[in-house]
Amino acid sequence: MIVWRGLDAVQLQAVEKVCEPLNSAIELVVTCQQGAAGVQLQRHDGQATLTYGSTADLMHGAAELCGRAQNEPQFELQQRPRFKVLAAMLDVARNGVPTVAMVKQMIERLASMGYNELWLYLEDLFEIPEEPYFGRGRGRYRQSELHEIAVYGDQFGVTVVPAVQTLAHLHNALKWDAHMAVKDTDDTLLVGAPETTQFLTHLLQAASSPFTTNKIHIGMDEAYQLGRGRYLDQNGFTDQETLILQQLKLVVSLTQQLGLRAYMWSDLWFTFASAKHEMYDPDVHFDSAFKASLPPVGQVYWDYYHEDGQTYRDRFAQHFELSDDVAFAGGIWTWSALAPNQSKMLATIDAGLKAAKASQIEQVVATMWFDDGAEVPVSAAWYGLQAFATYQYHDDVTPAVIDEAYRVTQGEQPAFYRLLDQFDNFTKTVNIDADNVSKIVLYEDLMLQRYRANLAPIDIEGQYQQLIDALDQVKVRAANRLTVTFYHQLAQTVLVKQRALTAVAALGAEDADGWQAHRALAAVKVCKLALQQLLVDFRLLWHQQRRGNGFEIIDVRLGGQITRCETVIWRINEWLAGRDELAELHEPVLPMDKRSNGLVGHGLYKEIVSACELSF
Repeated sequence: MIVWRGLDAVQLQAVEKVCEPLNSAIELVVTCQQGAAGVQLQRHDGQATLTYGSTADLMHGAAELCGRAQNEPQFELQQRPRFKVLAAMLDVARNGVPTVAMVKQMIERLASMGYNELWLYLEDLFEIPEEPYFGRGRGRYRQSELHEIAVYGDQFGVTVVPAVQTLAHLHNALKWDAHMAVKDTDDTLLVGAPETTQFLTHLLQAASSPFTTNKIHIGMDEAYQLGRGRYLDQNGFTDQETLILQQLKLVVSLTQQLGLRAYMWSDLWFTFASAKHEMYDPDVHFDSAFKASLPPVGQVYWDYYHEDGQTYRDRFAQHFELSDDVAFAGGIWTWSALAPNQSKMLATIDAGLKAAKASQIEQVVATMWFDDGAEVPVSAAWYGLQAFATYQYHDDVTPAVIDEAYRVTQGEQPAFYRLLDQFDNFTKTVNIDADNVSKIVLYEDLMLQRYRANLAPIDIEGQYQQLIDALDQVKVRAANRLTVTFYHQLAQTVLVKQRALTAVAALGAEDADGWQAHRALAAVKVCKLALQQLLVDFRLLWHQQRRGNGFEIIDVRLGGQITRCETVIWRINEWLAGRDELAELHEPVLPMDKRSNGLVGHGLYKEIVSACELSF
């Protein structure tokens, strides 16, 4: 039992929660005291001291102490933070809305790693009393729930910050006729309309009131169709830089009326100023007059793609031409695939965070996007979050340093999370081009097989058999066992789906015979059973972490694959009876030419599953 001294009741409760997964039968008395920023630990047998700066330092220090105390009877440790703000951004807007309990679990784990902010990327996933269709049917958070989350975060020193959209990325809201008056294009608000001002007034009030901070992120990224829809019809052509500046001044004035401090994504300043319409065009520069024309708003430079530090350093220099308040957002690659791209994540955050330190950036954010249906579980992000946080306390960060930090603060070995890279990475180095092999194979149509040529050069059978064997051996915390079960079944499903694809493709040969047909039938039946089990495992994991809203998309995707197996079985039997030519298998085999810049290529579900439109 660990006895904590020097803490009030709230601190004690939070520390015990953070250390709960790490606490075994240790007899230890810990004296806690506040001091300089960071963490200082000393343990000598049954006595220890923990000196901390902030509440976030206290939580991280407690996790470090408990983790090390399992095996080290004596140690001394000192850590100083390199950034004033170490934040994580949780995307809840891509069909997967974490439950309040899951967000609280994330706060606890973030606290153990040393994070002091959690940005909730909401889009339309929060309640606006005056706008009943905003987020309708998508699992939006109630005002009371957001307040509960914010208060919970404060107990752990993790300030919860709302991140909304006030210009684009609003297609889920704008698809409702109730919001027609504020719609420019399907994704973008109508600048200058009185109704837009009223809508934003309601939005910003509802987005900020449940939280305990005056910090807010107002979005404003990727509005490529700004002024090109109803605005153009009503007002004629207006330069996009003029329109975003007009909208920004309105939004910042509204935030100031609410006593808020606003941040925005920076990308459109560069895109609109670029002769090539290129994001972060290196040739774009801003003079002091332009900088002075901007209202007071922090600029957040997001970049998840570069592996070289010079690119980031150059972009930071450009950003200081826009604002003195610049933050950096890297990515931990939880999006557009079925498993995190761990190698790409490690390479990009290493380059980005080292450059951020060299450029004296004080705020950094680890983004967890869940594009294309939120198929990556929230729990698959733990290792990436730890990797990002390790740069807060270490200058010489290596995979071994990250692994040790994860083991100490999270109470489990990182082997499982490192294995997740093998679902998609066949390069033997870094999956730079974000090939998502597992998603391609899972959703590749058994008859159409548009990625057949792309997949041919890689050894899916060999890599996946090794992956399955390795997954058999991993051990994780009890809360993450469903995650391992899901990924183990996913690996088995991808493996048998690839076998089924190969067996069915063989029926397109001129000399295909009955033996090959029965071989294909057997392979497709095994694939169907694996898909059925995958759906069961995915359902359990999803509902452990997320609300029911959004899983209907997974039901449609995996249910469609199961039904497709049934159709293909029927078609092969028809072929055996001489009533079907299986004409799709006789089409020329061509490489997939969309998003094929990598070893294999990558795609969204709608791009993989069919050459036809899902909805026309």
